[in-house]
Amino acid sequence: MIINVCPAAVTSASPDRVWEVLTTPERFGEWLDARFVSASPPGPATRGQIIQLSAPSLGRRWPVELDVVDVDSQHRWIDILVHLPFGVDNHERVTLTETKEGGTLVRFN
Repeated sequence: MIINVCPAAVTSASPDRVWEVLTTPERFGEWLDARFVSASPPGPATRGQIIQLSAPSLGRRWPVELDVVDVDSQHRWIDILVHLPFGVDNHERVTLTETKEGGTLVRFN
């Protein structure tokens, strides 16, 4: 079964500021309920990078792996394949769009 949900949110932060957090694996804890463990290769999010996280649930911490499928810094989107416990995979494309007020519309598709 495939479920498609596309949440979105608006923030007053500029797209450049949101993009910096979104593409810095060590800062993923600022927007995910998870702790950064490692990135291979290290550095900003890039195609082919594997990011290891640890997420809390049910009284313990669980391993979560993110495969960076693709990144487009010019158009501000990133594709990530998230591997969760129990064989659950989630494909996310996060896109950023500047609002008229200078903030950012963040979409998860």
